[in-house]
Amino acid sequence: MRLTESLIVAVYLLAMIGIGIYFSKRAQRSEDQYWTAGRNINSFVGGVALFAALASASSLMGAVGGGVSLGLPFLMTYGFAATAILPFVVFLVSGQIRRTGVRTLPEYFKIRYNKAVAGVAAVIVVIAMTFYMVPQLTASGLIGGYVLGWEFNTAVIVLGIGFTLYAALGGMWAITYTDLIQGLVMVTGLAIVATVIWVQHDGAFNLIEEALAVDPELGDISQHWMTYFGIFLAFLWFGVISPSAVMRNFASKSAKVARRSAFVAAILYASVFVFGFMMAAAGARMGIIGDLDNADMVFLHVIEAYLPPLVAGILLAALISAIMSSADAMLLAISAGVSQDIYKEFINPEAREKTVVRLGLVVMFVAVGVGIVITLAEPGLIAVMVGWVGGALLSAFGFPIVLGIWWKRANAAGAMAGMLGGGITFVILVSGEYFALVAEPIIAAPVSLVLMITVSLLTAPPPQHIQDQVDLMHTDVPDRVEA
Repeated sequence: MRLTESLIVAVYLLAMIGIGIYFSKRAQRSEDQYWTAGRNINSFVGGVALFAALASASSLMGAVGGGVSLGLPFLMTYGFAATAILPFVVFLVSGQIRRTGVRTLPEYFKIRYNKAVAGVAAVIVVIAMTFYMVPQLTASGLIGGYVLGWEFNTAVIVLGIGFTLYAALGGMWAITYTDLIQGLVMVTGLAIVATVIWVQHDGAFNLIEEALAVDPELGDISQHWMTYFGIFLAFLWFGVISPSAVMRNFASKSAKVARRSAFVAAILYASVFVFGFMMAAAGARMGIIGDLDNADMVFLHVIEAYLPPLVAGILLAALISAIMSSADAMLLAISAGVSQDIYKEFINPEAREKTVVRLGLVVMFVAVGVGIVITLAEPGLIAVMVGWVGGALLSAFGFPIVLGIWWKRANAAGAMAGMLGGGITFVILVSGEYFALVAEPIIAAPVSLVLMITVSLLTAPPPQHIQDQVDLMHTDVPDRVEA
């Protein structure tokens, strides 16, 4: 056990749980407080929190591990797409979807299409977000084993329950303010290690030359072109189709604040991949990738090689920040999907707000339990797992969300056809392994688009009040719901 690093990580986890306890009373007053923080989050706090929600273990551990094992072109494709997420979100959805005044993504589908579309969307949200926790929990197990000397399974269980505690207690309030701290810790920690690497190797060019001398294939295109295109699409659309990211828009004070938050997050996210590129090159130079049981572990070895124990402990806290800040947002999306979008909408419409919130709290612990069981099978590369989840969400949600905002003629029948057709196509392609790694959305997303447009045009247009709703999404008037 590394005592210094372990103490830092322990103090950090306890601090996050303390924040959850602090916000618990406020969060559990109402559904709006629990899932949207009373729609009272400003641009800076919201921007850092949005960045932290998107910058998961995949953006740190996964990107570096994938870059070393699959080549720098893989890392660069991932980085360009992930950095473009937020400008893409600003122009396509952030302000418009905030003006709807909803709390969750399925609730958006309800007011834009109908209750049936919202129900299917809620089921997809719960399934996808549960699987999205798997790479985060995988990273928890790897870090726990490396830093604390625990078995992989023990680390997954203990750390998984740890980040569930504060999310369940404090809802969006706790998640936003813990993510604010976690986002700042992430950027600071990565900046430190990237700077040390730069100084020790007299710049990036010398570092890359040294890395190529150890691994001449580091700069090669190692995958089929469809893999690069598929992962680019999956990550480019992630801020549009990820329920955990979309919910951040609903917590903003206004549509304008939602857009500004996305710009703040974009700047921070771009910096992460600049730092990650340096770490991947340093990891390749070490020449240890063939000796590792899991390529994602190279991130931890770089930290240990370049930093003293105290600073390394801070960096490991940054990595745990990446895991917790994404996992807590996923848990909130699952919680809202089950308690708000399924239970209250379809099972007990008269349920009291406190009952719905308490059910959401219980759902979080059930969801993390399911995620832990899946994770204990020790899946593969973190970046690839996240790519699959992103591809699935893009195939099901991408065009029903965007066309719902930009095309009045889009109707419930078209949205249902696009959602189910794209989602089922993705599952079939993944199951049959017909294409290159993570390439499935290249086929499944266009299937969703074609089905949605065709069915919408062949069936009756949406009612006038829904078409008017589309106009409201694009009108600069005071938001429909304000704190």
